[in-house]
Amino acid sequence: MLLSEQQTGIGASAGIFGNGNSNDAKIRLLERRLRGDTPSPGKLNRVLSIGEDVSGDGFPVACLPFGISPLRPPATVSEESDAAETSRGGFSIRSRQLEPDTLKRKFSADGPMQGTENPRKQRRSLSPAPSLACKGRLGKPPLHELSAEMSPALGKGQIKTPLGSKAQQIANQRNTMTKYFPVLHDPGHSNESFPMRERLLPALPTIQALVSRVDVACQTEDSCATTAEELEQARNECSALQRETSSLRQEVDDLRGKLGQAEGEVDSSRSRAEHLQEQLDKSSAAAKEKESQARAQLQKLALAAARREREAAELRIQDDGRRLGCLTVARAGPIGLRETWEDGRAFKELAQRRADVADAKEGIEAARKAMRKKLPPPENTLSQPGPSQCSQQQDYLAPEDYVAQDEIFKVRLAALKREEDQLQREKERLEAEKERHFRELKRLRDEESSRFKDNPVLAERYLLLRLLGKGGFSEVFQAYDLETMREVAVKIHQLNNSWHESKKASYVRHAVREYNIHKSLRHARIVALLDIFEIDVNTFATVLELCRGKDLDSHLKDHQVLPEKEAKAITAQIVQGLAYLNEAPRHIIHYDLKPANILFDCFGQAKITDFGLSKIVEEGHSRGLELTSQGAGTYWYLPPECFEVGSRPPVISNKVDVWAVGVMLFQMLFGRRPFGEGCSQEEILRNEVMLKAKSVTFPAKPAISAECKDFITRCLAYRQADRLDVATAAAQAFLTMKRPASRQAAGAAASPAPAQKP
Repeated sequence: MLLSEQQTGIGASAGIFGNGNSNDAKIRLLERRLRGDTPSPGKLNRVLSIGEDVSGDGFPVACLPFGISPLRPPATVSEESDAAETSRGGFSIRSRQLEPDTLKRKFSADGPMQGTENPRKQRRSLSPAPSLACKGRLGKPPLHELSAEMSPALGKGQIKTPLGSKAQQIANQRNTMTKYFPVLHDPGHSNESFPMRERLLPALPTIQALVSRVDVACQTEDSCATTAEELEQARNECSALQRETSSLRQEVDDLRGKLGQAEGEVDSSRSRAEHLQEQLDKSSAAAKEKESQARAQLQKLALAAARREREAAELRIQDDGRRLGCLTVARAGPIGLRETWEDGRAFKELAQRRADVADAKEGIEAARKAMRKKLPPPENTLSQPGPSQCSQQQDYLAPEDYVAQDEIFKVRLAALKREEDQLQREKERLEAEKERHFRELKRLRDEESSRFKDNPVLAERYLLLRLLGKGGFSEVFQAYDLETMREVAVKIHQLNNSWHESKKASYVRHAVREYNIHKSLRHARIVALLDIFEIDVNTFATVLELCRGKDLDSHLKDHQVLPEKEAKAITAQIVQGLAYLNEAPRHIIHYDLKPANILFDCFGQAKITDFGLSKIVEEGHSRGLELTSQGAGTYWYLPPECFEVGSRPPVISNKVDVWAVGVMLFQMLFGRRPFGEGCSQEEILRNEVMLKAKSVTFPAKPAISAECKDFITRCLAYRQADRLDVATAAAQAFLTMKRPASRQAAGAAASPAPAQKP
C-alpha cells in the first residue's frame, strides 16, 4: 500500500519518488552500489537541489533519513552495536552485502528473504568521516550535530558519523537511501509489514530541514580550497607580523637603552641644574642684598640731597629776604596782629635812585624855567628905558646862550628819562623776583607745616624730596621712584577729619573719577598719570609725570607779555592736547583749562594737567551734555553758557575749552584777560560779567596779525553755534607751524635739482 501525497506531506511533484518504481530498477541500483559505482559529490549536490534521479531508472534521492534501513526493522538493531558505533564517533548507513539473486528474491512479491544471517554483521561503512578542515567552517554545523537533531524523531535509532570527507559521506548516505527507501512504496508490502513508515511520517519536516543543512555543509567543502589559500595568506601575514614584531622589539630594546642613557643624562642634568639653582639662589640673594644696600644708599643720598637743597633754599630765602623783603608781623587794632610785607634793601635802593632821578628832573625843569625868565623881551614892547630898566637889560641872556643852555637841559632830561625807564624795568624785575621769593617763602612755610616734611618713603617706593605746591585739599611733592630710578610728582589728597562722611565720599568719588579719566591718556601734550595708592584712611596719592619747568601762570607773571610767535606756539600745543582728548572713542571736556594747569617740561613743551573737573561726553551725544556742576571752575576762563540760569541746566560741549584757549592767547599777547580783569570771581558772578561778554576788544598795542585777531574772535564768539570746536580750531591755518619763506627759498637753492632722465 502506497503513501499518499497528503500523508507524506512531501508535495505533489512526481520528482520526489521518481518516474518508475519497479523492482528491477531498484536491484540495478543496489548492484551499482555494491560495485562502488556511486554518484559524484557534484551530482549529489544537483540531486539535493533539483531532485535528479541518480539511478538512471527514475529512483529518487534524499527520501530516507540518515542511518535508517527500511529492510531492517528497529527491533533487530543491536543496542550494543549502536553504542559501539556511537563511541567510535561514526555515522554510517550500512548496506547488506547480498548477491544479486538474493536481492531479487528479497524484493520479490514473496516478501523479504528468510533465513539469512544477521545483516548487521555484514554491513560495511559506505561514508567516511567528514574532513577535519571542513568541520565548523563558516558557521555551518557538522554532520554529527545534524544526527543529534534527528535522534528524537527516529526513536531508538542511533546516527553514526563515519570517517571520510563530508561530500563522500553525504554521497554514500544518499546512495544508501536510494537503495532502501523505495521498499516503502512497494505495492506488495502493507503498512503492517513495515512499522517504520508510521515512524517516518512525523519526522518528514525535520528530514527536509536537515537535508537543506546538509546541502549547506556540502557547499562548505567547495570553499575549503579558498579557505586554505586564505589560511596560507594569513600564515604569511603572520610570519611578516612576527618579523615586524621582532624588528619592533629590537627597536624597543634600542630605545630602552637610549632611554636609560637619556635618563642618566637627565639625572646628570638635574644634578647640574640643582647645583646651578643653588648658585643662582646664592647670586640672587647676594644681588638682592646688594640691591637693598644700593637702594638704601640711594635713598640716603637722595635724602641728603633733598635736605641740602632745603638748606640752600632757606639760605636763599634769607638772602632774598634782606634784598627783596620779607613778611613781618604788625599790630592791627588793640589786640590783633597781621602780616605785612616789608621791602628789602634792593627796593629801598631802587626807590632812592628813582627819587634822585626825580629830583634831578625837577631841578632841570626849574633851571629851564629860570632861564626862560632871562630871555629879553620883544623889541616892540620896549619903551623909553628908565634907570631900573637899564640895570635889567644887563641880566638878559643872549639868544645864542639861551639856545645852547636849553639844549644842555634837554639832553640831561633825556638821559634822566632813560635812567628812569631803566629803573622802571629794574623795578619790574625786582617785582618778579619778589613774587618768586614770596612763592618760595610760602612753599617753605607750607612744607614746614606738612605732615610729610621729614621726607618719608610712600608705598615702599616713592621718596618724597620737596613740596612743589599746595592747593585747597592736596599737596604736590617732588619724589624719587626707587624702582624706576626717576623723579616723579606725587599728589597727596587729604580729607579733613571734620568733614561729614557724605562730603568725604563726594571728594573720593571725584578723585576716583579723575583717575579713571586720566589713567588711559598717553600723549605728549598730556601729563601722564603713573600710579595711585592709599596712605591711610583719609589720605591717598596719585603719581604723575614730573614737569621740571614752570606753569604758564608763573611764566606770564615773570614776563607779562609774550611775543605773538611764542604765544602761537604755546596755543598750538594746547590745542593738540585738546584734539587728542576728543579723538574717538573718547570725548573729554577739560572744563578747567587755565594758565595754572599748563605745565612746561625742561624743554619748554606745554602739557595739560588737572582733570578734576573733566566731563565725559558719551558716544552719540553730539549736542554735548548738561552742566550739573555750575559754580565750579575758574570764571575768567569759562564761556557765557556756563553762567546761564533756567529751568534746565545748560548744555555744554568741547567749545568750553576753545573759549579758554582764546582767553589764554589774549592774555599772553596783551598781559591781561579780555573779560573780568581786576574783578574777583564773586564780582564776576554777581555782575554777570561773562553774560555781557558779547564781543572782544583788542588794544592798540602791542600790534598783532590779522590772522591772530580772527582766531581769537572766533574762539571767543558769544553763541556756541558761532564758536569754533576743537577739531576746527586745530585745523586753523594760524596754528600751523610754517617755515619762513626766506628759509624755504634758501633750502630750495641749497638742495640740488633732481637729474632728468634721458
